[in-house]
Amino acid sequence: MKPRNPGSRGARLGRRMSLVLHGFPFSTFTWSARLALAEKGVPYTVERPRFADPAYTRLHPWTKMPVLVHDGFVVFEATAVMRYVDEAFDGPALQPADARGRARMTQWMSAVCDYVAPQAVRRVLIPRLVLAGRGVQPDEASVARASAAARDALGRFEAVLADRPWLAGEAPTLADWLLAPILANDSALPETDRYSTGLPRLQDWLGRLSARPSWVASMG
Repeated sequence: MKPRNPGSRGARLGRRMSLVLHGFPFSTFTWSARLALAEKGVPYTVERPRFADPAYTRLHPWTKMPVLVHDGFVVFEATAVMRYVDEAFDGPALQPADARGRARMTQWMSAVCDYVAPQAVRRVLIPRLVLAGRGVQPDEASVARASAAARDALGRFEAVLADRPWLAGEAPTLADWLLAPILANDSALPETDRYSTGLPRLQDWLGRLSARPSWVASMG
């Protein structure tokens, strides 16, 4: 049986549409969703979420971001949004065509959400780049521990890049786009907080991703 190409469907869904992405520009997972949209070449608009509005819970039960609304269909959580974007619209496939390739991609996406984001985003980036700007002083010891834990987790990603150019194989996939903003925001941190220090393969990997047209398009 010929493997299904998850990115080849969707002409019927993508011809006439209203597509809105709810999320703040500084959100790493919102940026990941925008990268997927840019890679597919899908036009959309961005709206800043109103977390205090009770109506927002109809979009995301936990009042988080991103949320994608496509012609009234609502999908929340970055990984679900990114998969939907790939499968609902025409354009280059962002997931492997074979089951093993997709499983490999999914395992690294899960690893980003479970082992990298909780440390790097919630305990380093948010305290340093968001809360500090609001006058909330970070717990220095907590930030240092989280940065070290994030660096340790990223060491597993560094290791896999010794055998292949991208996390899931020979072409970038949703796994790469999910991780990339977390690595990119590392450069805005004080040097002592940076969790990508000593990970040269990941730095090269990020350089190749950031050279793609979708990178600039996702920040517009």
